[in-house]
Amino acid sequence: MFGHERGAFTGAVKQKLGRFELAHNGTIFLDEIAEVSPAMQVKLLRVLQERTLDRVGGEKPVSVNVRVLSATNKDLEREVAEGRFRQDLFFRLHVITVALPPLRERGADIGMLARHFVGALAPKINPKVSGISTATIERLARHAWPGNVRELANIIEQALVFAEGDTILPEALPMALGSDVTGASVMIASETKALPEVLEDLERQLILRAYEKAGKVKTDTAKALGIKTSALYYKLEKYGIE
Repeated sequence: MFGHERGAFTGAVKQKLGRFELAHNGTIFLDEIAEVSPAMQVKLLRVLQERTLDRVGGEKPVSVNVRVLSATNKDLEREVAEGRFRQDLFFRLHVITVALPPLRERGADIGMLARHFVGALAPKINPKVSGISTATIERLARHAWPGNVRELANIIEQALVFAEGDTILPEALPMALGSDVTGASVMIASETKALPEVLEDLERQLILRAYEKAGKVKTDTAKALGIKTSALYYKLEKYGIE
């Protein structure tokens, strides 16, 4: 965060600027701010109040002018009340608040985001794909999205691997999204699993489909998935795929 001077510790062979100095006269984004340790909270408070910082091993303060954006999925007011987050730091950060609802409450955004991810990911995964069908977007809209936008990006990435033409059709979606069940039943099924389990299920389905599509040729499967063959061997064993 704050950099160090040459010789400040073993291995510090040259001066290194921290993130705040690199963002001087610009913007720094602090994700998961509620997870910051108490010691780091004190240092952040000083930067915000005094607009100065100390590099590790430094002898004088360094002035910085930085706009700070922060994000969290926790209730910071509750964290303050329970003593896990400094109140003075909270008030320094709490100037303008933007509440971002989960993706399941922003169904109208799913199509726009899906098209964005197709445009961003298709050139390196499946360049022949240029769009996504209305039926596919409707299928995506029925999912509960426990993993929010990151899960949507992951789903589009998987669908690009299996897309046959220039458009992502419903059959290219992972099997977890491939049936015509109702949105309510999808939501209930998704909420019975923790996010890591959901993502592992999706990864297993992706690997299995790529493996079968490649005729169980491991080098071709690894290439299609964009991973090393050694990593594929590990995952085949992990998920019990013959």
